[in-house]
Amino acid sequence: MRNTGMNTSVLEAELRTKTDAAAALLAKTARECQAHEEKDGEGKVTATGRLMTDDERKAVQTIIDDANGIRAKLSAAKGDEALSAEIAKLTAGMTRADADETTRVVRKTLGQQWNESAAGKFFAAKMHHGTRNWQSPAAELFATTLTEGAGSGGPLVIPQYQSGILELQFKVLTVRQLLASGTTNTNAIIYMAEKTFTNAAAAVAEGAAKPESTLVFEQKTDLVSKIAHWLPVTEEMLEDVSQIRSYIDARLRLGVDLTVEDQLLNGSGVAPNILGILARPGLTPTHLRVDPQTNADAIYVEMMKIFNASFIMPDGVVMNPANWQTSALAKDTTGRYLGGGPFQSTIVPTLWGLPVAVTPSIVANTALTGAFRSQAQVFAHGGMRVEASNSHQDFFIKNLVAIRAEERLALAVYRPAAFGTATGLN
Repeated sequence: MRNTGMNTSVLEAELRTKTDAAAALLAKTARECQAHEEKDGEGKVTATGRLMTDDERKAVQTIIDDANGIRAKLSAAKGDEALSAEIAKLTAGMTRADADETTRVVRKTLGQQWNESAAGKFFAAKMHHGTRNWQSPAAELFATTLTEGAGSGGPLVIPQYQSGILELQFKVLTVRQLLASGTTNTNAIIYMAEKTFTNAAAAVAEGAAKPESTLVFEQKTDLVSKIAHWLPVTEEMLEDVSQIRSYIDARLRLGVDLTVEDQLLNGSGVAPNILGILARPGLTPTHLRVDPQTNADAIYVEMMKIFNASFIMPDGVVMNPANWQTSALAKDTTGRYLGGGPFQSTIVPTLWGLPVAVTPSIVANTALTGAFRSQAQVFAHGGMRVEASNSHQDFFIKNLVAIRAEERLALAVYRPAAFGTATGLN
């Protein structure tokens, strides 16, 4: 078995280095953005602050991506350590033969039990021959599958048990994958957002005064929120079922991810909720689909409305499964699929060249289109944490363990007009 202890130590050190580097670069870039000044021809300051440039954002994102890669490796290494510890705990003092013996179930007929008993062997050896008075050894026989009553040794039909745990299936998580990712060490994300831009540019005669445009910024703050839940489990279950701890951990993580996805889209912003994209003020006005428009037509119209309002081309779409089904099954007048059809290899759903996140988290008959990657970002305060303790209430005396999963994150939307919805889909 590989030395995961050494791996985790090295990975933790690398992660701290990357995290510190990302935080330092982000702070330096933020200071430069805040200190930026726009001046007129007379040297008078007309506006302060600016957004990060593409190169600055790319530099920060590169370090963040490296850190996320290290964090994924660290999580896997810690999972190996936890699994190894559970296996060692369960099999302590037990040989392989012992382990096999504990799971072996032997069921024999009455005849088999008789033949293998001392009494059966007594008669098989004809030890009663040649003597007038003889007595065979006693044979204790147990009820077998001839009956299923209270005195039976087992059921008539032995059920077949499948090993492992059959999981309930949940929706595929895709919304967060559309968004840019980042990290933070604080409890709030503060950034400058463009509020209004008045473009007064015009043709100017020689020697005439130039028109003055207006660009106004405002400071935005998005708080870091915590998504968490927990489950109680008995110590006996953790000891007796080797995979139960890793299974519960995975389920708790999935529960947090499901709620995060819903919050990123629909969060109300009322503490402690995240302010989701759909609840942000300043979105591009909604386009209502009307016949004979298709779902794809309505989304394309909204794409152009977003581009016209924000000068940014959308890079993703979020749709409800019911509406994606209608779009995917669309056919021409001859019955041919407009898309790939049922025999094309599985690919990422797309419309107009944009990836489509199909999720029940968005209400049916509505599609969200936007520039997810460039105009919104999810900041994670650390990674997903899964912890266990018996200190809750009277859990110690009841041999119960509370296993908790939680994550802290914030959603920043730099330009709300880069997002909009199409409604009335079918």
